Amino acid sequence: MSVYLWLLVVVVELVVTAIAFSDVRAELTTEVAKRGVDQSTQDKIVLAGLGVLLGPAVLVALAQLGVLLPFRAGRNWARILLVVLGVTGALVSQMPLVVGAVVVGAGVLMFLPASNAFFAGRRR
Repeated sequence: MSVYLWLLVVVVELVVTAIAFSDVRAELTTEVAKRGVDQSTQDKIVLAGLGVLLGPAVLVALAQLGVLLPFRAGRNWARILLVVLGVTGALVSQMPLVVGAVVVGAGVLMFLPASNAFFAGRRR
């Protein structure tokens, strides 16, 4: 069940980033236009700004997706790494409370007694 919640975490992070994209782009475009630079420079600045502001959230979501396979295979390090990535994803998100709520739900399920038994049984 926790694997599905982690998939939901990734989807929520990507959806939040997609929603924030248009707002952030509009704000950056307006701010850069006030500076009086030519259109080509405006486009480059807006693109760089979007990469800096939204890129980390996408990278964290993709890293979480990559760790899900070892997690599903019962690797304890993947469980710990998902918690770290989940907290990081909430911190870099444009809507940290929404992402954080889903991360808490997925994180709690990973450390319930049944989950602990699953990971303990798979240690090598």
